[in-house]
Amino acid sequence: MKLLIKRARLLGSAANKMSALDNLIATLPERPQKAIFYCGDGRTTDSITDEEVRQIQAVARLLGEKHGLRVRNFTYRESSQEREEILRDLSSGFLDGVVAIRCLDEGIDLPDLLMGFLLASSTNPRQFIQRRGRLLRNSPGKARAAIYDFIVSPPDYGGSQDDDAFNMERSFFKRELTRIVEFCRMAENGHEALNKLSQLRLTYNLLSVE
Repeated sequence: MKLLIKRARLLGSAANKMSALDNLIATLPERPQKAIFYCGDGRTTDSITDEEVRQIQAVARLLGEKHGLRVRNFTYRESSQEREEILRDLSSGFLDGVVAIRCLDEGIDLPDLLMGFLLASSTNPRQFIQRRGRLLRNSPGKARAAIYDFIVSPPDYGGSQDDDAFNMERSFFKRELTRIVEFCRMAENGHEALNKLSQLRLTYNLLSVE
C-alpha cells in the first residue's frame, strides 16, 4: 500500500507537468479566468527557484509570479472564513483562479467556473466525474467550460522492456486513457483530443478502449 501511495504521488506530481502547464498558459488566446487548478499532494521541482516543494506551491508560484495571475490556494489549512472569502473573490472575478488539492471535489457549488486544469487525478471515476460536473454546471452567460487534463504517458524505451514491464505500463496507461475517453465523450473537440493519443494507443494496443 505504501508503494502504491508513493506511485500515485509520483504520477500526480510528475515534474514535466510544470513545464506543460507553463507552456499551455503562455499559449492560451486569453488569460485564465474563473479557473480551478487541481494539484496532487506530492512534491515537485519549483520551475522558478529549482527547489523541491509541494506541487500546489510550485503551481501557485508559477501562475502568480511568471504569468501574473491572481490566484490563491484552497486547502484544509485555510479557515472557513478564508475559504468563503476565496470563493467569493473567485466568483466576482477578483481572483483569476484557485489552486486546490481535493477540497473542491464535492460539497461546494461554483456554477460559473469556466476553466479547469487537472494536474492530478485519481483513477477513481467518482472523483473525475465530480470534477467534470463541477465545471459543467449551468450559469447565466456560460456556454461551455474548458477542461485541460494532464496525463502521464510511459517513456519510450524503444521496445527494450520485457513483457511484464510492457504489460504493467499498458495497464497504467489504460487507467489514464479511461478517464480521457470519458471526458471526450461529452467534449466538443473530443475526437480531436483522442487523435492526439492515437500513436500511444496503437503502441499499447488500446485502440478499442471506449
